[in-house]
Amino acid sequence: MPSVAFYTLGCKVNFYDTEAIWQLFKKEGYEQVDFEQTADVYLINTCTVTNTGDKKSRQIIRRAVRRNPEAIIAVTGCYAQTSPAEIMDIPGVDLVIGNQDRDKILPFVNEIREKREPINAVRNIMKNRVFEEMDVPDFADRTRAFLKIQDGCNNFCTFCIIPWSRGLSRSRDQKSIVTQAHQLVEAGYKEIVLTGIHTGGYGDDLENYRLSDLLWDLDKVDGLERIRISSIEASQIDEKMLDVLNRSSKMCRHLHIPLQAGDDTVLKRMRRKYTTEEFYGKMQLIRQAMPDVGITTDVIVGFPGETDEMFRNGYELMKAINFSEMHVFPYSQRNGTPASRMQDQIDEEIKHARVRELISLSEQMQRAYAEKFVGQVLDVIPEGTSKGIHGPGKMHGFSDNYLQLIFDGSEDLQGQICRVKLTKAGVNECEGQLVRVLDGTSEAAV
Repeated sequence: MPSVAFYTLGCKVNFYDTEAIWQLFKKEGYEQVDFEQTADVYLINTCTVTNTGDKKSRQIIRRAVRRNPEAIIAVTGCYAQTSPAEIMDIPGVDLVIGNQDRDKILPFVNEIREKREPINAVRNIMKNRVFEEMDVPDFADRTRAFLKIQDGCNNFCTFCIIPWSRGLSRSRDQKSIVTQAHQLVEAGYKEIVLTGIHTGGYGDDLENYRLSDLLWDLDKVDGLERIRISSIEASQIDEKMLDVLNRSSKMCRHLHIPLQAGDDTVLKRMRRKYTTEEFYGKMQLIRQAMPDVGITTDVIVGFPGETDEMFRNGYELMKAINFSEMHVFPYSQRNGTPASRMQDQIDEEIKHARVRELISLSEQMQRAYAEKFVGQVLDVIPEGTSKGIHGPGKMHGFSDNYLQLIFDGSEDLQGQICRVKLTKAGVNECEGQLVRVLDGTSEAAV
């Protein structure tokens, strides 16, 4: 039986794509082995969001070549899409394929096996207008299923290379999404996370069908308990979306909405499509539609030209919005983007001091958000046993509003909906007590 080993760098969409590629190998009779073992085929799914992503991708490719010089080394993903020639120059690479045509990976692998001639199969992704259908019927040891509904992005923010590596926004066919949602529910999943490169842009290329329409169609899927959106832009939250958040009982009380910067001058230079006032206003509307919602965000610190005053403006805005968590990144120059060519780059030490300040603010807000729920009973889907400091007999999982709870319970609870009382608030995790297990229609008391 031939063997294949995978290594995935980067975002959730890449992990989804790797799972989908594994389905293709599985159908051809391959077994999957660990990347550190000897395999017949190594497939590296690369990331190019930063220059470091490129470097790490090259290191992993070389590691695979060393592991088994006889193996076929295939490279896909974002770095493969933007810099195929750089990858082809690494001795031992057999196949470079970008973020399209991945259904042809196996024919290419078979051709290489016969001829042993390297293939560069990367095409111009900017011409692609069709979503690449790749199903993932189930996920190894996960209780949340990821469902990719969209690829690409039309935004061209000045710090970002992704439109060049993923192409323009393409939406997946609605029927195909709903069919896969049914399959995932039949496979035992109760929560689906809708994911994409620019998930909220779903429907931009469709006639009169938007993300809000899709959410109502998924709301009708029997047996699906929770729908989560991996990320959405403030500008994509319109009245229809607010209506879904307000009325659909399946929508999770958690939204990830990237702010990136809290100052209008910086936002403009980033080419973001909103002002701080518009962003703040949207957050208020979301909270009216969905009380107690947890709103998490991404922030880039030290963007070129960010003065102390601009940073302070951002700090105050973030405090006023009161996020439930912030993912904070120091700005990193990405070759090929307009921001990397801007003159007024910020000193690394200043960046890191600002990052520390925002992480500290994020932790304060995280704890304050969790404390609001002490004594409340939340629905948690356990993802597995809690490792480490908590000792044996502990489970962990996320509530619908994205609080991670640790509580006493046995492994057979994994994937079930448990009602858990939050007893102690923490920054990254909270402690809880199992009240009862919801099993289909009946409730089993604990």
